[in-house]
Amino acid sequence: MTRSLTLALLAVAGLGLAAPAAAEKGTVKILAPWEANGQLYQVAVDKLQFIGTFEGIMYIERGEGMLDAALFTCPSTQITEILSNQTKMHGYCTIESPSGDFIYAEYTCNGAPGACAGKFTLTGGTGKLTGITGESDLIVRTALSGTTLDQQSGGTVSAAKGLAIWPEMKFEIPGKIGDITGILGTAPTDAKEPAGAGPGKKSGAGGDPAKPERK
Repeated sequence: MTRSLTLALLAVAGLGLAAPAAAEKGTVKILAPWEANGQLYQVAVDKLQFIGTFEGIMYIERGEGMLDAALFTCPSTQITEILSNQTKMHGYCTIESPSGDFIYAEYTCNGAPGACAGKFTLTGGTGKLTGITGESDLIVRTALSGTTLDQQSGGTVSAAKGLAIWPEMKFEIPGKIGDITGILGTAPTDAKEPAGAGPGKKSGAGGDPAKPERK
């Protein structure tokens, strides 16, 4: 009985000392030219509502990783308060990496027309990015916008172009082991970099920022 009790206690102690599940963490800076298309409606005396999609290409600052040149589509809604000259945006994003893996996200962004700031939250992924979570501040700038009357719907069709910036996207991928340079283009957050090789020392990736062709 004594021997059995001792073995049972050791087993319980072993469970308590078990190592936590492996997970990889990192931080990247992302830039993305985008183009938006949709419909703009006047929904109150001093309020406009935009319903449409934002599409573009993500570029990792270091120029490598699964999300470098990833395509994203974000169905979104934007409310513009005319008198106060303020906007509120909310939307969901599907990000497709060149390898065919996906990340899903949700965002909010508030500010003046042409410039807003908010939060971008990763909610999940597929393939090598399964279980990914993370978040970043989000900055959206609009460079060009225009509207044309849509006689059939009674609203207007709005088009805009601009730039989205994720200055510090922090993420975690469970169950991964080793260096994640090949996954999201960065080393683990606790990795030591050579002197003078901080995150801001390398320039962004090149590439054609034109809107990608969808299949």
